Amino acid sequence: MSHPWRSEPGIVLLAPVTTVEQAAAAAAAGAGLVDAGDDGALVPAIRRAVGGVRVCGEHEDADLVRDAGLAARSGATLICPGPDAAADAVRRGIAAGRILVQAAPGGIEAAVRAGWPVLADLEGLARIEAVAAVCDWLGASVLRTRYVAEVRRCADMTESILGRRPPAWAVRGLA
Repeated sequence: MSHPWRSEPGIVLLAPVTTVEQAAAAAAAGAGLVDAGDDGALVPAIRRAVGGVRVCGEHEDADLVRDAGLAARSGATLICPGPDAAADAVRRGIAAGRILVQAAPGGIEAAVRAGWPVLADLEGLARIEAVAAVCDWLGASVLRTRYVAEVRRCADMTESILGRRPPAWAVRGLA
């Protein structure tokens, strides 16, 4: 299934930002999504200044939002706090393909088994790269992190191990 928040195959990185400059740096480091949080004015500013990145925020122009009413009005993807909220959003008329379920690492498998794409929030976790690899392995679709370059490298490696993408560098040696 194709998702409106995904512009290319593989796991997507979402970076929380508070400025246009941070959004540009995150996009350059490999983030496919940036989260402007509650700063609605930041969403159009990022749109104007940063190409090739999707924007999450509480604004009509955002690609992803956390408010079901705004998602229904704007056509944006809705980020739900769990599978139950996602099922409720579907009952209220939001297409399942426009829903992304946010889960802690311990809830990823259940959400994936239920058929939802998952946003794994890695903020504040120790050993972020290891947690990113496990979340990717368990089936998360989006990883939220401030450490975009490090997590991108880790996610690419995990995707290669899982056979979802070719390795960035392969060395074969025979003794």
